[in-house]
Amino acid sequence: MQVDVTTRLGSHAPATATGFPTLDRMLHGGLRSGTVLAIAGAPGVGRTALALLVAYMAARAKAGVVFASASLDATEIMARLTARALYREYPEINTPYGMIWSGQAWQSSTTHRAVADSVETVVKKVGAQLHLFRARGLESTQSLAECAAQQWSRHERAALVVDDIEAFSAVGNGSTSSAAAANGSLEGRAMHVAYDLRRIAEQGCSVVFTALSRHAEFVAPAATIAAELRPIADARTTDEARAMELHVYKNRFGQTGAVPLRFIPGASLFEETKSV
Repeated sequence: MQVDVTTRLGSHAPATATGFPTLDRMLHGGLRSGTVLAIAGAPGVGRTALALLVAYMAARAKAGVVFASASLDATEIMARLTARALYREYPEINTPYGMIWSGQAWQSSTTHRAVADSVETVVKKVGAQLHLFRARGLESTQSLAECAAQQWSRHERAALVVDDIEAFSAVGNGSTSSAAAANGSLEGRAMHVAYDLRRIAEQGCSVVFTALSRHAEFVAPAATIAAELRPIADARTTDEARAMELHVYKNRFGQTGAVPLRFIPGASLFEETKSV
């Protein structure tokens, strides 16, 4: 029993940094095996960009990471990560990820070389650690469990990042009638998927998932840490950047509060800022 408890507490594996110092402090170092981070938000607020960035940073920290999405394919994910690297390495080149994804940036002599260098940077940093699972509509969480298991077998630390859990369905857990009932409404399905992801985390990996704000109350009970991504009211914004915050309202580790962020949609980039 003592061995099992210490293992489940993550004593033998270091935490995986999220890339946001304030959030990492709230998590006592970062994501750990057995933990579930739920990020809720309104449509278009940047949940996908934030989840992808957390996946990228976890991969940079040498965790085996699966990013699961029913809406993003490999080309869009690569375009988003490339835009982030481009923004950081070539700030004078204003090239949003849409131009990279469509191929327009490759056709311009002024951006081609910089984009190619940024692609190389992404591949070099996370090419061996970050894996895409392109889900079908209402893909079963059993497929996600299998993907996570592959990473457990290859890496000391594994992370599963699921974008928009509303696009997935839950496993029946031995009761067809209860599964059908839980999956009958969108809220019920989201809740059931969240608990399935919690069971996957308890097998030994960390899980991050995004959900719509209107489903936050249904998925939060399954999470170790629950947060909502939202714009800061009356904050100064520009066409390029938005002032945001990740409001952590549930944290079984202890501390809650706001992580102030700057969101640059075209670069698919979040940066932590100082509190005002």
